[in-house]
Amino acid sequence: MQKIEVFDVLHKMEVLLFYASSPVSKDNVRKILKSDIDNQSDIDPFYFTILPNGNLCEYIGSNNWLHIYQENNKFLPDWGLFRIYYFKTIHSPIQLKKLTKKNLQENVKGKYMEREVSNFLEKYTVTKRNRITNSLLLLEI
Repeated sequence: MQKIEVFDVLHKMEVLLFYASSPVSKDNVRKILKSDIDNQSDIDPFYFTILPNGNLCEYIGSNNWLHIYQENNKFLPDWGLFRIYYFKTIHSPIQLKKLTKKNLQENVKGKYMEREVSNFLEKYTVTKRNRITNSLLLLEI
């Protein structure tokens, strides 16, 4: 395994242990992995991760069910065209996924916010920003 892959596994284990009760039980770990956990304010308490390509991914905002991260690419300029976003939800707090319309819809399918997300995606792109605050509109759902 490459060092970066080992770090990714360790980070996932750290997040898993954050949610696990003490003492750790198989049932509790299964419940967390199935993402059937209680609604907590911090989806990821560490607010950063390192992607398999070696780039740092930093937390940029959240709401009560979603954390959004932005990849800090070492080689490309910080222009809107080159920004890549990732997300975690309360339904998959261990898995960091690329923020795309398809991934977001799959993640909220059958959940309480599915209709709101669908309505939002019909009107805007997934990375649409508020012109005044420069924050992602997705976080206002």
